[in-house]
Amino acid sequence: MLGEKASAFIVVEVKGGTMMKRMLRKGTGVCFISVMISVFCSQVTLAQDFPTKPISLIIPFGAGGASDIISRGITANATKYLGQPVVINIKPGGGGAIGTDSVARANPDGYTLLFGHTNCNTILPVMERRSKGPDDLAAVCRINSAGGIFVAQPDAPFKTFKEMIAWAKEHPGELTFGTVGTWSVTDFLWKQVEYKYGIKTRSVTYPGGGEALTAILGGHIQVIAVAPQQSLKHIQAGKLHPLAVVEAKRLQELPNVPLATEEGFDTTIGIIWQGVLAPLNTPRPIINKLAAAFRQMTEAPEAVAMMKKFSDEFDYLGPDAFEKEWRTEYETYKKLGQIFKK
Repeated sequence: MLGEKASAFIVVEVKGGTMMKRMLRKGTGVCFISVMISVFCSQVTLAQDFPTKPISLIIPFGAGGASDIISRGITANATKYLGQPVVINIKPGGGGAIGTDSVARANPDGYTLLFGHTNCNTILPVMERRSKGPDDLAAVCRINSAGGIFVAQPDAPFKTFKEMIAWAKEHPGELTFGTVGTWSVTDFLWKQVEYKYGIKTRSVTYPGGGEALTAILGGHIQVIAVAPQQSLKHIQAGKLHPLAVVEAKRLQELPNVPLATEEGFDTTIGIIWQGVLAPLNTPRPIINKLAAAFRQMTEAPEAVAMMKKFSDEFDYLGPDAFEKEWRTEYETYKKLGQIFKK
């Protein structure tokens, strides 16, 4: 019975590879199978013991940002679920590329992880061939995903998304939109607006969402796409006017604000995810153990309460589902990038 299970495992692992076929022809199949069983058993044993020391979670952006806040919130009780603490290490630079690269080069033993992000783990690899994407890192789990809100100055000459498009067509090059970095999610989102509706606008780039928000509140630009947790208090105070929500469903806090799709803008992008990634070739038993622990962390009442403070919630996906969505997103951005670069 063990032999049957071991053989099935090997077929799955090597996908009928040439090395196995040659060894079987030469009569060394039994030896090969024994080696593979030994490797498999050692990985299982390793996962059972893992972790035996603190785990480092690299944040590739600056302190105090959403990635820093969310990661600290979910890992506060990591010891309860893993038996060891998860230590947050801030390593910003290069739009997230520096922290990402450090994890990609780390030993694939599960002790060095990345709190990944759409910008540095999908868009940068696609558009600038730097940082690391789904071919360079292993997916552990998605923690959350969130869209944004198109918001305008309260005295803007339009009150809906459709009115904004109409005004932009009547005033070529006059509409000002703030983006966060070149080839960021917001930059791609606005390029898709311009491409879809054939409008010409003035796009102004800012280093972060906070700077773009400050700019629109100061009257320097007319429109931005911003996360709900950053904009809701300003909307409720009447300092910003919501045009449309880039989400799958309307926001509970803004039930009367339509979705972008309801306004005719059927965007294929605009959602930002954050998730845990590991060095490539990290043993699958360790990946599974980490994924299960992080799921428990996102279900902890204190972590759920933290996200509610930001008008957000967790959107967990396990390793396989996360990797599938990540690769699909990667291909989508690759196709759009080819269009926008022309």
